[in-house]
Amino acid sequence: MEKAYWLSRKRASLKLAQDATSSQARLVHYDLAGRYSVKAISAETQASDFASAVPRSIFPACTLPDAEWADDA
Repeated sequence: MEKAYWLSRKRASLKLAQDATSSQARLVHYDLAGRYSVKAISAETQASDFASAVPRSIFPACTLPDAEWADDA
């Protein structure tokens, strides 16, 4: 989700750069777009690092009771 946010900011900055009337404004918006791109890549990397850092479930896999146990209930 954070990656999508930074990519939307990048697209907005690129649009503003295209519509800019001065070269300085264009340069600022292109610089921001580049920074947003780096932030998007960083967000993706952090998300994958977090997913691999989450421990596996501590609960054993659920199994269905045997037929003889089911009759006792």
